[in-house]
Amino acid sequence: EDTRASFTSHLYAALQNAGIFVFKDDESLPRGRQISPSLRLAIEQSRISVVVFSKNYAESWWCLKELEKIMECHRTIGRVVL
Repeated sequence: EDTRASFTSHLYAALQNAGIFVFKDDESLPRGRQISPSLRLAIEQSRISVVVFSKNYAESWWCLKELEKIMECHRTIGRVVL
């Protein structure tokens, strides 16, 4: 079950309402064999990454590639991951 239309959208709105700049991966981002440059840059420039695990998260190649990049930033430049 995708969480974009439920929990994730509510979390996104709450963070924005609190004045926090939020980047949310969405369906309009191009998908390919690698993470797009815009998504890679957003991950690298984020001070905190919030990963929302859905029921089928681990079955998504795309989600796992994003998580791999997030964890790389955590290890190499100390980014916070929630």
